[in-house]
Amino acid sequence: MWTFIVLAALAMAVGAVVWGIIIVRKFKARKAFEREREARFVAEMLRAKAQAVKPAAAAPAALAAPATPADPIAAAGEAIRAALAAGRGADAAKAFLAVVAERTKLTLEPAAWEGLGRALLAQGTYLEAAWALHAGAALAGDAAGAQKRLVEVAVRAGDAGQAPNALKLYATLLAKYPQSQYADFVRANMKEQEKKVPKA
Repeated sequence: MWTFIVLAALAMAVGAVVWGIIIVRKFKARKAFEREREARFVAEMLRAKAQAVKPAAAAPAALAAPATPADPIAAAGEAIRAALAAGRGADAAKAFLAVVAERTKLTLEPAAWEGLGRALLAQGTYLEAAWALHAGAALAGDAAGAQKRLVEVAVRAGDAGQAPNALKLYATLLAKYPQSQYADFVRANMKEQEKKVPKA
C-alpha cells in the first residue's frame, strides 16, 4: 500500500515537472514569436516609409544617396533604412562602415539595428556586426537578447578563424554582464580561443 502511495506521489511530481517545462517552453516560444512579429512590423513600416519618400522608378543609386548632405550621420541613417527596406543588406553595411567611427550618433530603430547587424555578419565584419546587433537588442530593452547576440557573433568569429575578435567579444560580454547566464560558456570558449591565438 505504501509503495503504491509513494509511486503515485512520484508520478504526480514528475507530471508536475513535465507540465512546468512545457508551460515555460510555450511561454518562451510565444515571447520569441511576438518579438519576431514586432520586428517584422517595424521592417514593414520602414519599407512603406522608404517607398513613400522615394519614387518607385528611382534608380538604386538614388535610394542610397544622402538625404541631407550637411549631416552625414543622418544621411547614413536614412541610407541604411532605405537599403534594408529594399533588401540590399550590403549597401546598408557599406553606409554604416562609412560612418563607423561615429556610430554612437546613429539613431536607428531596434529592427534596423538587427537588420544591419545581420548584413554586417554576412560580410564577416564581426566586431561591427556584434555592435549593431547588441545595440538593437539593448535599445529594445532586451538584455538577454543583447547578451545572446554577443555570444552568437563571438562563436561565429571563432568558427571563422578570428580568435582575437572572438576573445574581444567574449571579454566585452563579461565586462558588461558579469552575472550573465552565458558566463560559464563564455569562459570555457575563451580558453579554447586562446589556444588558437598565434604566440608572439
